[in-house]
Amino acid sequence: MTRAVIAACALTAGYVSAQTAPAFNREMVVIDAAHGGPDGGARINDHLEEKEVTLAVAGRLRSLLVARGFTVVSTRSGDLESRSGLPLTSDQRADAANRAHAVACLVIHASASGNGVYIGTSPIGSALAAVPQAGSQARAAGGAVPWDRAQEGYISQSLGLANQVGTALSRAKVPLAMGRVAMRPLDNLMCPAISIEIATLHGGSDATPVSDEDYQQRVAEAIAGALILWKNQAEQPESVTIPRPEGGA
Repeated sequence: MTRAVIAACALTAGYVSAQTAPAFNREMVVIDAAHGGPDGGARINDHLEEKEVTLAVAGRLRSLLVARGFTVVSTRSGDLESRSGLPLTSDQRADAANRAHAVACLVIHASASGNGVYIGTSPIGSALAAVPQAGSQARAAGGAVPWDRAQEGYISQSLGLANQVGTALSRAKVPLAMGRVAMRPLDNLMCPAISIEIATLHGGSDATPVSDEDYQQRVAEAIAGALILWKNQAEQPESVTIPRPEGGA
């Protein structure tokens, strides 16, 4: 079953109270096709915007996952995905994803530069993070979770998911790079979460653009295969909470 999750309320970031969440669903995956509506993202070529590629890849991946028995939550199934006729904000996408208790959250991006696929995980909890202990101190002080550090308790899981997907892409002979990247909604997700940026595929004298359907399918199939393995490997964190953006439902 495929669902598009809509968050109707306006959300703002900040320190928020949290409630205990149930264990994640090993058959549930959230796919966030980045950008949409007036936010076209990067320009892929003269006739193509990033938002079109991310939606196409997300659709291919969704179909493969549903065929394998997963339930897929899509934050965007068209150019716009909101009751108001406006694109969802990154906070709305994260809040919707956090309510799904998914075994994996995938943020799909595309680029005209680079080679192959770049897998990113949040830098929260690493030397790249500005205040590594802020989230832990906040929770110890009164159970509050900073919205901008919601991913903190899932970093080790996210790194494991990144490695699983990376291994599958390497086996599919797709050039791969991995690293830490600070972005919304990745930092706000309460699940094993990675960003997947698909770039042009270079090889020999030819280059395969991200718009190529066979290339998109090849990447999607590798990711779907990785998630079959991942759903049985993921471990529930000891303490699970769902932060709500200030003003959220």
